[in-house]
Amino acid sequence: MFRRRLIGLLLGASLWTSSAAAQERSQPIVEVTYERALALARQQAPALAAARARAREAESQVEAASVWRVNPQVSAAAGPRFRSEGTIPQWSVGAQQWLEVGGQRGDRVDAARAGAAAGTARSEDAQRLLLSEVSGGFIAALYWERRIALAEENLRIAESVARVATRRHEVGDVGGLEQSVSTLAVARARTDADRARAAHTQAEGRLKALLGIPASSDLSCRGDLRQLGIPEPAPTALGERPDLRALAADIRQAEAEEDLGRASRVPNLALGARYSSEESDDIVQGTLTVALPVFDHGQGTTAVAHARGERLRAELAATRSMASVETNTAQATAERLSNAARRFENEGLEPLERSERLATASYEAGAIPLGELLAVRRELVQAKVDYADLLLGAATARADLAASSGAFR
Repeated sequence: MFRRRLIGLLLGASLWTSSAAAQERSQPIVEVTYERALALARQQAPALAAARARAREAESQVEAASVWRVNPQVSAAAGPRFRSEGTIPQWSVGAQQWLEVGGQRGDRVDAARAGAAAGTARSEDAQRLLLSEVSGGFIAALYWERRIALAEENLRIAESVARVATRRHEVGDVGGLEQSVSTLAVARARTDADRARAAHTQAEGRLKALLGIPASSDLSCRGDLRQLGIPEPAPTALGERPDLRALAADIRQAEAEEDLGRASRVPNLALGARYSSEESDDIVQGTLTVALPVFDHGQGTTAVAHARGERLRAELAATRSMASVETNTAQATAERLSNAARRFENEGLEPLERSERLATASYEAGAIPLGELLAVRRELVQAKVDYADLLLGAATARADLAASSGAFR
């Protein structure tokens, strides 16, 4: 009986372990580099699907604007004609077609084409903004990977110091306070590591959402945060930024609509023909109808389009000025932070590593008290965090430069 229960427990544990291992193996790992992340965003980002659909919607307006507004009209009449000698049937039939002789159809097509260009540019601008977010998310993931490594290194050193403090307390070299303080330092270091892991998980989750990667997949970012912070000159002119091109297309659309309003001052004509039978006579007539623009001669359309054009020109000037400032600021920021990081690498990294080794060795030898070691350790850890922040700032500024200059496409 006991043997059967033991075998059942072992089989259950084996099945549970196999199921857990299978679940663990079923989770795919998606490895992405910086360029791969941008390529995935262009290919499958959920946010771009709606933007591209809006661009196609705007393009369909060109076909709608090309259609003639008024279809041919056919009319007919029939009835008796009463005379003293009797009733005679009489009938007539006619057709006419209204014509826009002021060029309204061409103006509508021009406005629709400008609207389609604006829709395409806005779709490209949505991609520019998305790539900026993806770039920031990827950089944040690399940054928190570095912070995790720093926190784990700090935790290992804190645990080593705590072991030394425990041994010194056991032999009576130090009191219980020093041991308690070293234990507290370990707890704080472990908390910092947990906080860095949580921030890294958050950064990767945000990046997965932007790239359309399933939540069940594990994301692994591969790259050098230092390399991403090396500044590059802006590769394109500001006029090529899609949001500026969209505003310029909006202005062309407003101008075409203003022309459409002015074209309404020209009377529209309807040409037609009529055939009628009167008694024994067949009558064929040509017809001409004129719509006089007395009350509505496009003044409302012209006023609205003109005001919209003025507003768009002011908006374009403001956006262009802001883009220029953003580009120059990002360029200067990237260069300064990158130079600061390189200077720290040349002047600070070696003394930092040497001070770290000397401080720990001095405490182990009993040359300095624990309080002084912890103070030195805090400075060393903060120096490493400052260096990581420099790399983060330089990489972020470079991404901002690519976004503000329109390099993200």
